[in-house]
Amino acid sequence: MMDVLSTSIVSIDKSVDIKALRKQVKQETDLTVRRMDAFTLIAILAVYRAKEAVNLTSRIGLYSCADYFSSDLMQSMLIEVHNREAIKPLSFVASVGNAANYYLANTYSITGPNIFIGSDKAGMKKNQMLAQADMQSDIIDIAILVMWQEDDITRQCSVKIVRNAGFSSERDKV
Repeated sequence: MMDVLSTSIVSIDKSVDIKALRKQVKQETDLTVRRMDAFTLIAILAVYRAKEAVNLTSRIGLYSCADYFSSDLMQSMLIEVHNREAIKPLSFVASVGNAANYYLANTYSITGPNIFIGSDKAGMKKNQMLAQADMQSDIIDIAILVMWQEDDITRQCSVKIVRNAGFSSERDKV
């Protein structure tokens, strides 16, 4: 069982211009958010909002899930393949490793496990199971769980910050 320390949900209409979204994220977080897609930007904002209420330790893991990587990026790569054009190397890397996790870890100084899974069913539960295994192995104290969902109209990112129920360590007692 896990204690939920904080949650956040960010939903944006897909018609929102990427420049407007970057401006919103920059204004709220005061972070530099250039060269990030909407997928990454909504996660940056959702984690920012969730972490405001939590005193994060240095032993944090990041566990995220979506049933796609970056849909805009995937679509542009598919068009390039269809047109028999070479796929841009950075686009390929971002689609495979999901740059969002890289940016989240870098932005919020997450140095523990950093895992992205692709799944269309029970993504948050799968994130929790991975995080719980790392907590029980004493690898992390706190986990940031990220779940992206998208439909034809809206992009949404849900975040939970959790720790093991009843978990305490000598660091917490000092």
